[in-house]
Amino acid sequence: MWLMALFTFREAWRKKVVLVAGLLTLAFLILYGTGLHFIVGDIAHSSDPAAADFFEMMEAITLFSMGIYLAGFLVAGLAILAAVGSIAGEIENGTLYPLAARPLTRRDLLLGKYLGLAAMLVTYAALFFLALAGLIYWQTGLVLPGLAPALGLFILKPLVLLSITMLGTTRLPTLGNGVLAFGLYALAVAGGMMEQIGVLMGSTAAVYSGVITSFILPADAVYRMLVATVVHRLPIGSGQDAPFFNPQMILGPFGSQSTPSDWMLVYTFVYIVILLAVAVRTFKRRDI
Repeated sequence: MWLMALFTFREAWRKKVVLVAGLLTLAFLILYGTGLHFIVGDIAHSSDPAAADFFEMMEAITLFSMGIYLAGFLVAGLAILAAVGSIAGEIENGTLYPLAARPLTRRDLLLGKYLGLAAMLVTYAALFFLALAGLIYWQTGLVLPGLAPALGLFILKPLVLLSITMLGTTRLPTLGNGVLAFGLYALAVAGGMMEQIGVLMGSTAAVYSGVITSFILPADAVYRMLVATVVHRLPIGSGQDAPFFNPQMILGPFGSQSTPSDWMLVYTFVYIVILLAVAVRTFKRRDI
């Protein structure tokens, strides 16, 4: 299994989708950094030092939240495209048969592919996150609070999408699996946005719809936990802020006013394990 994971990790970096994702990431960082430079320079601050410190901090957090939100689409896209044909595509191309003929169980084959792709995605997501945090520090001087747990949550998101895609590739053709994975991700993002808007508008039905989509695919819930991790560690109430403001209100739909509980984090890990177990069982029973 570990040899398969190492082989998959090496092969994943050679795929064109990773190269394209890397170029898009570089372009995104350049555009994001340029936007930060001009936005931070053009915003007028209050003459009150205490209020100015608070608004400068919230300005940085808002820009970071929007950057992480948009970066999540690139990370999600790479997670899905890297794994969408990892089993089905090789069956269609006939490249899986030499591997299946070796003394390698289907469980080891699938889990090895998952671990190899997961290692690639964790590396990519961690570098992406640290680059965004570095740009925020460079342009605003803010060291993000809760940086380590926020990083952990950011790299968890592609692992969730990888697990659902790996399950799909054991049963569905490559195109169908891609449509399903992207469709579920779009559903999760829309549900998460509706949940936050529901809190702002006092709509219980909208909030519950977002919670339901989080159980179907907890990808957006992981992002909301990330934002809450950073915002809840801000020095609110230290005397250098405007305590009559709710930071989550300022972030709007990019924030986490309806913050998932710690049980959602537990659910996410259980979700990944269950999907991988089902994927292994499905692959074992599939006639190839």
